[in-house]
Formats: sequence, structure tokens, C-alpha cells
Amino acid sequence: MLRRLGLAALVAVLALAPAASAAKKKTVKLAPKGATTLALSDGAASALQSLGIAAAPLKPARAGDAGLRFPITAGKLNAKTYAGQIKHAGGISLTRGDTRVELRNFIINVDSAPDLTARVGSSRVSILDLDLSDAKISKSGRKLTIAGVKATLTKTAADALNAAFGTDAFAEGLELGTATVSGRAAKRH
Repeated sequence: MLRRLGLAALVAVLALAPAASAAKKKTVKLAPKGATTLALSDGAASALQSLGIAAAPLKPARAGDAGLRFPITAGKLNAKTYAGQIKHAGGISLTRGDTRVELRNFIINVDSAPDLTARVGSSRVSILDLDLSDAKISKSGRKLTIAGVKATLTKTAADALNAAFGTDAFAEGLELGTATVSGRAAKRH
């Protein structure tokens, strides 16, 4: 129930940016500005280090003090139900020895089961489940920030990483960290 309430609050704030025109239009669009930042939990960072797996951003993503930052390229939400997607550029590579797994072009899906998908090779895979129940949302003008989104590994991602790196250390529900989305509503024309 809390997860659903968090989701409802998230999508309501995302829709507030052009609230008056959103009722007339079918969608709320996010401008290609802003980013989603993933701050790895201490446990996830330690686990990767103990396995000898290096995590590095794929351009135009960047690493910084706050975590890995992935630029938002677009977003589109239904103005009535507030379901939709937020698309990103760049990605992350996980490397150990000759094994390299690249996860690119993330999409956050805001729906009844929020998740983050990535392009892995020629496939799109759900890699993170997103828990919005503790999300903190703020809005100032067209700028909005959603902080405190807990990101945990999906079973599909855990199985794929275990197979790629020859381990059983990755498990469904493993908390990878906390995501913060800082976006901007597109200008109305």
C-alpha cells in the first residue's frame, strides 16, 4: 500500500508542472534536461569491490561525488493516469578481467510496478525494481526532484550477472542504492 501511495505522489508531482494545460492535453512531457543519479549503497559498492568488478559510466553518463549520473533525454507521462516513462542516455559498464557487461539507455517506467530497464546487447531487460514508498518530492517552477527511490536488483538481472561473472553473489532484491531524479517539464508552446 505504501508503495502505491509513493507512486501516486510521484506521478502527481510529475504532472503538476503544466497542470492547467495537462488537463487539456493528453500528456506531460519532460525536457531533455536533468538527470537521474544512482548513489550505490555501501553494501553494493563493497560487494562489487570484493568480487573484483569495476563499475564505470558509459558516456554521456558521469561519475561524481553523488553517484553515477545519467542524463534524461525525454519523458512522457499520461496526464490522466500519470503512467509513463523517463528515458536516459549513457549507461554503466561492469568489468572483471575479460568479462564486460554494458547496460545502456535506461528507461524508468512509472506504472503499477515501477522499474528501470536497460539495453543489454540487442535486448531490453528490466534490471532494477524501484520502490517509491519513501520518495521525497519537491517542485520549484518547472524543476522537479524525486529523491530517495530505492533501487533493487531484479531476478533477471541477478541471474544474468551471476552467469556473466561466474558467481552466485547477485540475488533478486539486492539493494544497489538510491536514485534521485532531477527533471524539468518541457516548455509549453
